[in-house]
Amino acid sequence: MPESALHQRLHAATGNRSYRHLSELTETNPETVRRYMQGQSPSVEFLSALCAALSINGEWLLTGKGPMRLADVRKSALQNAEASELLSAMARTIEMLIDRVDRLELLLQMLEIRVRTAPKATNLLETKTDAKDAKGTKPGDRIRTIADAVPKRSSPADR
Repeated sequence: MPESALHQRLHAATGNRSYRHLSELTETNPETVRRYMQGQSPSVEFLSALCAALSINGEWLLTGKGPMRLADVRKSALQNAEASELLSAMARTIEMLIDRVDRLELLLQMLEIRVRTAPKATNLLETKTDAKDAKGTKPGDRIRTIADAVPKRSSPADR
């Protein structure tokens, strides 16, 4: 009986590993692994576990399309992508990053409000104590530096 293309790819993916080693990797009985490797149709669970354990591209194992190694899928996709697909992906990524920056700006503005309205911060700014931390900085000086730096950031509306 000639070996199927799937079984040829199975052998290419597993190399010289023993049935016992493959059974440990996939948590499958060694006898079952032997039958799969010798031509019986493998279960979906076995194929899935094998792909995960050996970092094999499942599409390649099942169809022969794409790269064998999972690590090479992204590189292959980028090489085979149309310019319009790449531009669309880049635009979606930029939109996502802009959204994240906007959320960070909002968070910083909320933190600024909290720092400026917190009673402890006000008291520390007004305190004229000679106590210094390990770096020789007074608590009020450090808070004043942070408070002075916050308003210098532009708001999303200014952009």
